[in-house]
Amino acid sequence: MVLALHALAWRIAAGGLPRLAPAAAGVHRVAFVSVPQRAAAAMRIAQGLASKPVQMAESPAAPTRATAAAPARARVTPGARAPTGAGATRRRAPPRTHGWPVYATRPPPSAMLRYALAQSGVASASAGRAELEWRRDATGYALRLAAAVDGRPPREWQSTGAFDAAGVAPLRLVERERGRDRRALQFDRDAGRVHFSGASGTPAVAPGAQDRWSWIAQLAAIAEAQAARGPPPDHWDLQVAGLRGDLERWTFRVLPPGDPPPELQGNDLSATSRRAPALLHVLRATDQPYDLRIEAWLAPSLHHLPAGLRMSTPPGPWSLSLWQRNS
Repeated sequence: MVLALHALAWRIAAGGLPRLAPAAAGVHRVAFVSVPQRAAAAMRIAQGLASKPVQMAESPAAPTRATAAAPARARVTPGARAPTGAGATRRRAPPRTHGWPVYATRPPPSAMLRYALAQSGVASASAGRAELEWRRDATGYALRLAAAVDGRPPREWQSTGAFDAAGVAPLRLVERERGRDRRALQFDRDAGRVHFSGASGTPAVAPGAQDRWSWIAQLAAIAEAQAARGPPPDHWDLQVAGLRGDLERWTFRVLPPGDPPPELQGNDLSATSRRAPALLHVLRATDQPYDLRIEAWLAPSLHHLPAGLRMSTPPGPWSLSLWQRNS
């Protein structure tokens, strides 16, 4: 065996390894044999006698050795995204709360407004009265809307909160009927989230987000600050959270000046005996069927709190209107 190995080494030194013919197709038998330590040592000696290095590309064992040394690569399907995050878990994109406008605001002073209420439904129409109580001080605000409709139990909504750089900053809205809480929502301003008592999830909210009734004070504060600067823009955007778990963009378009609606004609909306300043007419148009459509007439003499408010859900028959009364 030693002599054979020496002969092989001289053959390699002289002309290299002979090319091997490709193996014939068919079934081959592979056998693993153990090599004695002496034979292994002789092989190392024989390799050391070779004056020409062996090329890996010409060695039958080269493909196996090269494959073992190559790092493994994960297969990527075309068009697929690699997972990210710890534990190869794809992270959900954070909620988009940027891009919302922040307006200059001047919240109105405390006021108590009384309205004539008109409501229509599927089969009947009813009338009643409503009160909008707005109270503010250095620490925060409280807004209460109480409605009494003939033949129905009184209901009220109360929004409480504070003020921040974006204006009115509600913290809690509660709906009450017969003196008992029915639904509520609560803002976590530090975390930028809103929690609902009757719905799951805590969606992210933008600076300046409002609840279903605090938007009245926020819109008045925006219009009041704008009046000192010049003509209003063509629209204002508000993010509004509802008691049923909805969080929507409300776009109020500023409409051209015109005559007040018939329900407000002859109403004294001025603080003096002179002609009242023109009402600021804004409209929240609907994007989808049964969205809440809002038409408001903001009175400069009331620091842009609404003199009239009309809400409906077209094409549904429901509507609710509030018209300011002098007494």
